[in-house]
Amino acid sequence: MTEPKLAPLALLFPASLALLASCAGPGSGPAPRALVRGPLPTRVSQPVALLFPGPEPRRARPEEEGVTFARAELSYASIFEVREGVGESVRFDGEIARAAFEIRRGLGHGLELSIEPAVLFAGPGFLDWTIDEFHDLTGFVGGGRDDVERNQYTMDVARGGTEAYRLERDELLLADLPVTLVAALREEDEHGPAVAARLTVELPTGNEDRGSGSGGVDVAAGVLVERSVGRWTFFGGVDGVETDDPDGFEDAGIEVRTLLFANGGLEYRWSDRLSLLGQALLQMPLTRSVDAEELDREILDLGIGAAWDVGRGTTVFASFHEDAVAASGPDATIQFGIALRR
Repeated sequence: MTEPKLAPLALLFPASLALLASCAGPGSGPAPRALVRGPLPTRVSQPVALLFPGPEPRRARPEEEGVTFARAELSYASIFEVREGVGESVRFDGEIARAAFEIRRGLGHGLELSIEPAVLFAGPGFLDWTIDEFHDLTGFVGGGRDDVERNQYTMDVARGGTEAYRLERDELLLADLPVTLVAALREEDEHGPAVAARLTVELPTGNEDRGSGSGGVDVAAGVLVERSVGRWTFFGGVDGVETDDPDGFEDAGIEVRTLLFANGGLEYRWSDRLSLLGQALLQMPLTRSVDAEELDREILDLGIGAAWDVGRGTTVFASFHEDAVAASGPDATIQFGIALRR
């Protein structure tokens, strides 16, 4: 069994947030403009999880009528989660790139509609040595990745002699398409935070046979909150996802649970152009049908990053993420992108 590395990360993450808080010292001058740039649009790059909706942290404020928001992002994750037993196996060893382009449009009356087409590319990658050195330096557990040859590739799940899932390597694959409606429930005021509801329908535009789509229509629904105090903004949300399991899962007797997500984060506005960001995203286990922690454990994604204004209505962002549980999720993820509002 993989040894948990939650303890060292439980120290690292609060320490990182404390570092953000310490930034309040240099901010003794005029307060920067109250422009919210967060939260980090985190999506956990676990291969099977990418088949289904993964509600990202976002603001609880829909875009205003006639306003268009566009965001292009690239995430790159390295994962080593391998378990081979009697009658079943889960083998995730490789690196996954996900490029997404989201477009939001304010419809008025507190409503917003968005779509987020994305593509996936998986391969053996090049980060194994770097991650091994990082684990040696920090004491984080590598899940056995330092005992195998580096830069190998396997992404599959099998049960009872039936292959349930395989993500093809070295192919650019279209993912399923989420279409999301966000509705404001209340505006932020002195009595409480902004609150919004969101509903996502994910259409089967991905390739089920090659591992980039579920083959069916998946639905997610949740609630978002947001509250600003001075230089700080706090974000949160909870979501549930009802999945349409792939045929391969059904053939292998694997049932995906109703997926639950929760997120919380904060933003500190360092200056008129720069915000520092930290957050946590909890994804509950994908299934109980497979007795392997690589699929039946929660993922706690901890991320730190920053967002910079580079022009009027244009912001770039970058972040680093680590799974604190180290049982199902990626060992490390880097993400960067650009957002525009017009």
